[in-house]
Amino acid sequence: MNNNDLAIIRPENIQTIVQAAPQSYNDNKNSHDRCIDFGLTILNAVRTQGMNDELDQQAAAFIDKARRTLKVMNERRSPVTKLFDEVRSAFTTMENEIDPSKPGTVAYDLQQFRNQYAAKKRAEEERRLREEMERRQAEEARRKFRMDVEDDFKRKFQDYVNTMLNQITQIDNDVTLENYDNSLAELHKIKAEVDKGLSAEWMGSLHTSLRIPLGVKVADIENELKHTLYKQFNDQFVAEVCDTVNYTIDRMPSKKANLERIAQANAEEAARMKAEMEARQRAEAERAEKERAEREAEEKRKAELERKTAEMTSLFDGQAAASTYQPKTKVTKRISLLNPEGIMPVISLWWSKEGCTLSVDELAKMFKKQIAFCEKLANKDEIFIQNESVEYVDEVKAK
Repeated sequence: MNNNDLAIIRPENIQTIVQAAPQSYNDNKNSHDRCIDFGLTILNAVRTQGMNDELDQQAAAFIDKARRTLKVMNERRSPVTKLFDEVRSAFTTMENEIDPSKPGTVAYDLQQFRNQYAAKKRAEEERRLREEMERRQAEEARRKFRMDVEDDFKRKFQDYVNTMLNQITQIDNDVTLENYDNSLAELHKIKAEVDKGLSAEWMGSLHTSLRIPLGVKVADIENELKHTLYKQFNDQFVAEVCDTVNYTIDRMPSKKANLERIAQANAEEAARMKAEMEARQRAEAERAEKERAEREAEEKRKAELERKTAEMTSLFDGQAAASTYQPKTKVTKRISLLNPEGIMPVISLWWSKEGCTLSVDELAKMFKKQIAFCEKLANKDEIFIQNESVEYVDEVKAK
């Protein structure tokens, strides 16, 4: 509180208010009552008799006297009310100087800095969340693409294995006494190749035919998978192709003996023996196919389980890391007009949601300034609104 404020609330000023206020009030109350009583006499006469020249002159004289009385009453109470106003101002000044809503106060200035800091922190957090989301999406796209490429490589490998197995099976099915030696030589040639294991050259030539997502380095994923899958593929290649060719070669002598017996037997016996041999071959083929189907089903089950596990891990890992301190904020949308034309859609939206529900009096009060401007145009420049919802009426005032 400054020295001027202390002067205002000095005891003598307070005493002045206490002593002068009742007398000023009583004097003004008497002036007020006499003025109203005199005016009511004229007003009642007008209401009873109707306005005439004499009453109009009396009314004019009364109104002029009421103005003079008002001036005297104002001058009489002015010293008292001025002190009241100064005392009130002293109190409100102190309050205003610490009011956070008043521009220029320490609290207001601090609030502005807090608002700016909160906006900065919010922008940083939004950017961090956006970058985290983009990173997660990129990781998820890469993870999913990697799994798809892995499935694609496994399909291509299984096709390769099936081709080798079909080749061995076809040689075995086509064996006759006449081509036995050539068939056995072909099987040994295949064995010599497959005994080396899965060809690194074949593995190196493996490439996906899937659509590559934007931003994913397919070469890195392919090389990673080739390195990861080679042992699995090689073990399966040995277990299926090598075992099959070895088993087929081991059976070749007995198959030759069966073919020789069939060739020496009569037609009926040869047909029976051939049917039995073919039945054994079918049974063996069905057994091998069943084992192959079971292995594929198990591989598919494992792959699906790995995919689901990876998806669940991605969901848990997807939670953004806890951010640093964030001030409490309240975010409110504010309209910023980019040009004067921007006010029209604002008024249009307001009218459609609220304005159309208001009464004429409410709208007239709300748009008092705009209505006054249009009235000024009508009185000064004779510019009128041409609309069926608007009319101009003459307001007559006695001077």
